[in-house]
Amino acid sequence: MQEEVPEQIVDSETGLQRALSYVNHVYADRTETHLEMDDRHTNRHGSLHGGIYSMILDSACGFAASRSFSDDASQLVFTVSLTVNYLAAARAGHVRAIGRVSRAGRSVVFCNGEVFDSTDTLVATGTAVFKRAAAKK
Repeated sequence: MQEEVPEQIVDSETGLQRALSYVNHVYADRTETHLEMDDRHTNRHGSLHGGIYSMILDSACGFAASRSFSDDASQLVFTVSLTVNYLAAARAGHVRAIGRVSRAGRSVVFCNGEVFDSTDTLVATGTAVFKRAAAKK
């Protein structure tokens, strides 16, 4: 089976991306945020910190929302709400968040997300709402 190639790969775009070393793969139907866990990403128990789950879900869903407004995912969006459900602890290796648009309007987009650990175990889910940013003048 041929591996699917992303339309766009976004890395090092923001200070947070550079600091935490995560990468966004933008596809027409979803965005995947990829992270290789290291000690920058863990909590006191040695597992992925809850804030990192939230951050990669927000990133994956946010890029999916942006892509729903513009083919090149250049439309800026703001997070209106983000809900995260923590299901299991990710302990090491590759972590992947997948964000998909569930409903898009003219200015508001609703998304669903999932986070998988290196064994493809579902470790978190989330929902998010994004608002289209006004055009810069």
